[in-house]
Amino acid sequence: MTYARFLGLFVVLPILFLVVRYRRTLSWRGLAPMGILLGVVYAATIPWDNLAVKWGLWGFDPERIWGVTLGYLPLEEYLFFGLQTLLVGLWAGERLRRVLEAREGRPVVATEREPEAGAREVAS
Repeated sequence: MTYARFLGLFVVLPILFLVVRYRRTLSWRGLAPMGILLGVVYAATIPWDNLAVKWGLWGFDPERIWGVTLGYLPLEEYLFFGLQTLLVGLWAGERLRRVLEAREGRPVVATEREPEAGAREVAS
């Protein structure tokens, strides 16, 4: 399997699922912190991964990448940094939103409602 196909199946498709699933609650304002997080992720991973490949700790099969490299890393690796951050950020952001809404007493969509911690069901 090529790196691009891996990204498509295991990162891009789940991102698309999350975007469609939570489209009603996504906003540019809510996604703004993701830009800062992406900057931190790229600043932290680019030097480390480039050195790791340069030193031979790991590498990339030329037959499985597009062949475009920046430094020692293929373009797909840079895409992975950002897409994986986006995937986790979308999922974690939605989970955090739901927890905060539940604590504030705001309604959560009935089909997605999760029982609150310590809540008991009363039999009638």
